[in-house]
Amino acid sequence: MAGLEYWHASGYPEIFAMKTHILTSLCLIAAIPALSAHEFTDLQGRKLEAEIIAAGGGQVMLKRATDGRTFSVVASNFTAADQKFISDWADANTKYSFDVAYTKKKLKSTSTKRGPVTYVDETWLYKINIKNRQPTAVGDLRVDYWCFRREDSGKGKGSARIETSGSSKVAMVAGSGTATLDTTEIVLHKQELAGGFYYSNGDSAIQSDGMGGLAVRIFDKNDREVYKWATKDDLLVAAVGKPQSNGSSSQSTGNPK
Repeated sequence: MAGLEYWHASGYPEIFAMKTHILTSLCLIAAIPALSAHEFTDLQGRKLEAEIIAAGGGQVMLKRATDGRTFSVVASNFTAADQKFISDWADANTKYSFDVAYTKKKLKSTSTKRGPVTYVDETWLYKINIKNRQPTAVGDLRVDYWCFRREDSGKGKGSARIETSGSSKVAMVAGSGTATLDTTEIVLHKQELAGGFYYSNGDSAIQSDGMGGLAVRIFDKNDREVYKWATKDDLLVAAVGKPQSNGSSSQSTGNPK
């Protein structure tokens, strides 16, 4: 090893100079971004080498190549070309997972009496809650729904039939957040026969329609179905085609709850 004992012109042994070159080379290698990284440019012209971790709902989660730090950015902060790159990545990589729950809400009730029969019309709707099970936001969703009414002549054998259907747009559901929307209205018909009277065909003195269930299908911006759910599986068979809003007054929000 005698050849490494001479001195460099800088005044330091050449062996240390060689080590410095090696360390410098290693630092340069470490600074080279991963092959999956992309050079993003924001609207101020600043550059950033980063890898997309998740994207949706107008947000993109990036992993910076230089230090591995992960953070979220509004996608519109980048150039149009980068926004398209983010959108294309989301189309190919976004995963969807939801939990659907619902409640029934009675809006109003009106009654009239004709002879011994009291007729009641009740107006109801379903409130649909869609929870995003993913930790990252998803957006540009279309939620189609079908509401069923169970017709009952008082014999407890009424079948569920589609009463109304509709569609709502959901701009964004935050990571682990919830979007809530109202369906179109459902009218239930009820009638009650006064005491001492009866129907000649044997029908019960009290007849009452009921809420017959709910089916939900969720689509991404490319009209690809990403989730479906129903109170009973057999309702999904009837929940096909384009829903008819029937004067929908439904609303949707992407706010976390």
